[in-house]
Amino acid sequence: MPGTADGKKNKSGVRKMKIAVVTVYDGLNYGSFLQAYAMQAFLKECGHEVYFVQRLTEEENLALFTTRRPQEDCGVVRRLWRKILSCTVNREKIQRQTRYYKSQFPYYQEAWKHFRLISPEEAGGMDCIVCGSDEIWNLNNLNLDVPFYACAGYGDGIPKLAVAVSAGNASRDDFRKYPQLEKAIGEFAKFLVRDRHTEELVREITGRKAEMVCDPTLLLDRRLFRKSEGHLNLPERYLLLYTYGLTESQGRLLRDFAQRHHCQIVSACMDTGIADEIILASPLDFAQLAARAEYCVTTTFHGTIFSLLFAKRFCSVAKYPKIAALITQVQEEGHLWDGESEEELTRILETETDREELDERLELLRVESAAKIKKALEKIEHIG
Repeated sequence: MPGTADGKKNKSGVRKMKIAVVTVYDGLNYGSFLQAYAMQAFLKECGHEVYFVQRLTEEENLALFTTRRPQEDCGVVRRLWRKILSCTVNREKIQRQTRYYKSQFPYYQEAWKHFRLISPEEAGGMDCIVCGSDEIWNLNNLNLDVPFYACAGYGDGIPKLAVAVSAGNASRDDFRKYPQLEKAIGEFAKFLVRDRHTEELVREITGRKAEMVCDPTLLLDRRLFRKSEGHLNLPERYLLLYTYGLTESQGRLLRDFAQRHHCQIVSACMDTGIADEIILASPLDFAQLAARAEYCVTTTFHGTIFSLLFAKRFCSVAKYPKIAALITQVQEEGHLWDGESEEELTRILETETDREELDERLELLRVESAAKIKKALEKIEHIG
């Protein structure tokens, strides 16, 4: 089991700590991995040792995403969901996605080797626990064990810091059903959240103030993400599609756009019906996929982040408020597509991004957020 820190100072003059990160590092999507990878890189740059608390074994994780868990191990809602899927027109789509997950899984397994894993029990030997980032406190996500991601039941007596956490669309009433979860959240030393909704929830639950910071993928220089795991054989011109779902009309509009602009459609992280090519690659290759793309189209938060990092000609369908909030924060509202207008889609994707101005706004966000996190870590160091 990892021991406690030896008291040595790191390059920032702060005592070197052993930090356990509690987050969804092993979700079967690129964003989950990359936010964890970025958090680790940032904490290491601050001079700390970083570990990740493991919730699921690799076998359990694959079973969760391919719905192969034994029926009796699933909750009522998930059992009902599985039954509906098996009897509806979505069956073929789900089967195709399941085959893709199984094919993609070895790439995730290789990428997870970048993390040092510990059990929840071993977290008791740490100097600090960092919970975050992403929607780890979203009680409406059926795949998440939110009490686990708030350290309810382990890590007693260890200073805890929430960094870039989000409660998604979970409400105050949702949290009232879990008094032990609220108690665990109340024991955190500091709250740094990713959105206004979570900021308000923290205030209502604890009576304390939270501060806003950016997602950890925005804390790093984009060049640090260009360390590709392997060579990708990509088309000369392609539109990168990173989405978990499009309507038929949206798919048709994207196909028409790609044909008019002599591009192939490359899909990352999901088997999408309209794609010319479905990529099987490490999540560490995603930056390369985005950087080399002629255009990017996404309905995801991290797809939007990487389109911004590489200043692409891109559009985001803001299916979730967090996407619109991020784009508004960096003053790039011109990239939001309503998902309906062909004229708007064309205008957005044909518009070049002003890289210099965008980089200045991203740098300001990065500097302000990094300062808040470092200050919070110093507070933890003094508690220790």
